[in-house]
Amino acid sequence: MRAWLGNKLGEKLPENTTCIGQEKDGNLAAVVGYCGFRTKSCVCHIASVGKNWMSKDFLWAIFDYPFNKLGVSVILITISSNNEDSLKFSRHLGFVDKAYIEDAHEDGDLVILAMRREQCRQLDIKTTLQGV
Repeated sequence: MRAWLGNKLGEKLPENTTCIGQEKDGNLAAVVGYCGFRTKSCVCHIASVGKNWMSKDFLWAIFDYPFNKLGVSVILITISSNNEDSLKFSRHLGFVDKAYIEDAHEDGDLVILAMRREQCRQLDIKTTLQGV
């Protein structure tokens, strides 16, 4: 999954990247990877193909893992300022803009977004995966 995610993002992800994937019709439709682990934070990368790939179970799982299993307080995302679709999606999930660094991304400026555990409404989703 790490190679699939890196390919979709156009970058090589660290070896210690942990991934969660969503299949649709037997094929990977989305992968969320976590790296840059620190005691209170980690960095999240998200890539998908097609539409209608996100299930409630997957949405809950991608936030349960870092917040509840790893115990981090904050998830960070870095996105090119030119990637409007990813910025819109991340903000829709509840990530908040924290920094804008000019010319720090290979595709332009770098936007750093963050989500704190207490802001994560996805953890309230009722799912069949809870308790597993």
